[in-house]
Amino acid sequence: MREGLQINSVDVKTTLFQSTKLKHGVNTKQLYIGFSVLVFGILFYFFFRSAEHTYFLKFFFLNPYRIEYLPSAVVVIGNSLPTFIHVLAFSLITAGLIAAQKGGYVLVCLAWFIIDVLFEVAQAFGEVIILTVPDWFSNFLFLENSKNYFLHGRFDYLDLISITLGSVAAYTLLILTIKGNGKENE
Repeated sequence: MREGLQINSVDVKTTLFQSTKLKHGVNTKQLYIGFSVLVFGILFYFFFRSAEHTYFLKFFFLNPYRIEYLPSAVVVIGNSLPTFIHVLAFSLITAGLIAAQKGGYVLVCLAWFIIDVLFEVAQAFGEVIILTVPDWFSNFLFLENSKNYFLHGRFDYLDLISITLGSVAAYTLLILTIKGNGKENE
């Protein structure tokens, strides 16, 4: 008897997500690319961001933080690289999971674009935003750092550009990883 999680094909029917049966209900190529980009982003944070300023690095006992070895031009690009990676990876993962068509890809990329832009802009108003963050957030993993994110985050126009570029790159990759009829590339 085979144990474990089995996902059957999914039949999605809407005008944007046209009826298409995809193997396992997901576009595995999009998921692999999305998770690969996400892993790259995690490694970037691990090597080039300090644990005291990066939430998830506090769970590791070692943080090499090697930014001093990078040329200054790379550091400038590297400051906005995480926002590019975030919108790119999560757009690919989301679209891969819902097995969307081209119109659905637009919505997925737009949704992640809006989410990332809102979080970036909210950093410019950190002192006001933290007044709206409920105290009970401090009792939950990931939410506990919400106030710190908005209070110590730094709004940057280059991040807005990188979010835009990440959204365009995600849409381009999503289009490249489907066939003309909307079915998954094998």
